[in-house]
Amino acid sequence: MRELKPIDRRILAELLKNSRRSDRELAKTLGVSQPTVTRRRAYLEKNFTDGYTVIPKWEKVGFEIVAFTFVKHNVKYEKPEISQEIYKNLREWMSKQPNAVFAIGGQGMGWDGVIVSFHKHYSEYVEFLKKHNSTKGFSEKLLDTQSFIAVLDPANIKKTLHFKYLAEII
Repeated sequence: MRELKPIDRRILAELLKNSRRSDRELAKTLGVSQPTVTRRRAYLEKNFTDGYTVIPKWEKVGFEIVAFTFVKHNVKYEKPEISQEIYKNLREWMSKQPNAVFAIGGQGMGWDGVIVSFHKHYSEYVEFLKKHNSTKGFSEKLLDTQSFIAVLDPANIKKTLHFKYLAEII
């Protein structure tokens, strides 16, 4: 596995703070040459980043709620060839859901996975959940879903979703 060099960590931290900065600006901030930043940034983009994105002001672009949907299933008890096919179908379905920004399997509190999704209104969320719960091959193995739903009102938000906070610990 490739390791991050100290300069790579510093560049990555700066990009987490603001990915729109030019290589020239980054070089000045970091005290290295612009060609070094350009070369190391290309290396980081190829090997250590999954993309760049904007984090919108949710309520201003029309999103009313964020949902954290916890799922419990018994896929893990299937034979490997069956569980792999079910997970493949689920990944394919998830990749086609623009509302779902993150879905991951795990364990804790009796749950097997969680989905983070954004919705313009509650009925859109309900439709998303209905479709999820009837996903081919997965619905038969789904035991339970529970959601934590929050209104995306600035008064509710105690800390905004942003990756710049990670810059201090990279």
